[in-house]
Amino acid sequence: MNVRFRELDALRGVASLLVVFFHFTMGRSQAEYGFKYGVAGVDLFFIISGFVIFMSITKVSSTKEFLVNRISRLYPTYWTCVMITFLMQIIVGFYMPSKAVPSLLDLLGNLTMFQFYLNIKDIDGPYWTMIVEMLFYLLIALFFATRKLNAFIPFGVIMIVFIILNDLWLEPLYPNLMLIHQGFPLINHLPLFLSGIVFYKLVTESYNPGQHIGYYFFLLCCYIAQLLLFDNGGQSASRITLYHYTFVLAFFYLLFILFSLKMLGFLVNKYTLFFGKISFAIYLIHQYISAEVIIPGLIKYLDFNFWIASGIALFITVSLAAAITYLIEIPLGKMMNAWLRRMTGLPARAA
Repeated sequence: MNVRFRELDALRGVASLLVVFFHFTMGRSQAEYGFKYGVAGVDLFFIISGFVIFMSITKVSSTKEFLVNRISRLYPTYWTCVMITFLMQIIVGFYMPSKAVPSLLDLLGNLTMFQFYLNIKDIDGPYWTMIVEMLFYLLIALFFATRKLNAFIPFGVIMIVFIILNDLWLEPLYPNLMLIHQGFPLINHLPLFLSGIVFYKLVTESYNPGQHIGYYFFLLCCYIAQLLLFDNGGQSASRITLYHYTFVLAFFYLLFILFSLKMLGFLVNKYTLFFGKISFAIYLIHQYISAEVIIPGLIKYLDFNFWIASGIALFITVSLAAAITYLIEIPLGKMMNAWLRRMTGLPARAA
């Protein structure tokens, strides 16, 4: 499994770079060099998340332990990135009064990760995905708590059928069903998470021709359902066409198929593994600081060209993300996990 974990880390690294370069070039002519397709990098993250979270929940003894592990894994890094971005926006707002400055309520709401349901705007662009992730965690935790985890794939089949029928038939007849996409954003990306779970099954279960054919057919259905959801959630619909998205998403599925066949080793190297290691921090911290402060500031005030400004922004962002990962995420995550385990009566995690 070490090779598989390294491949997943490499995929995280690829996904993080896709999103970073998309935001660096967003709204600029350089986006047409292919960087605009990085908007779909979030889709790759969601497939990875489906794989990893399903794998994680099969290794815990209780729902409580699963939630403790998720909270201690995500919140230290997330809180750090939110605070840094908030303070940066305050500083920029002080020198540039025309720039909107988030309020204390915005900060407090964002710290929960549930600002979507609090009707509070995201302080930074990437934060919109956090409610999607949290809803997926809660959904899978519910299945685990009720001892129905084995029913998650059958549930997924029902949901994919509903998504396809809803998009092609029900919503045109009953427009109010569109509210589902607005009130429960997980549904807009659920086929990606389900695909990750199916790839986990393909990787970990013994080969069974009939069963594996069924898995691949379900993956095809998930792929079709996600294409139908193209205009319902995320940023892809505003940046690339459905035609291009079709090929980008197919490429992501191809990467995971190669992974399930143990043929993705070529992607593993020290660079992809490094970016995979810091992927969560760089995903959360890069957009405002780099795309809205460093790059435009260097271009406007120091007359740097875009590529030099982007190189400097990338170096600063990567350095900051690495510092957050190694100084906050890893040590404080372990401390929070140990503290939450004591508070909830869970046994200490094995070293």
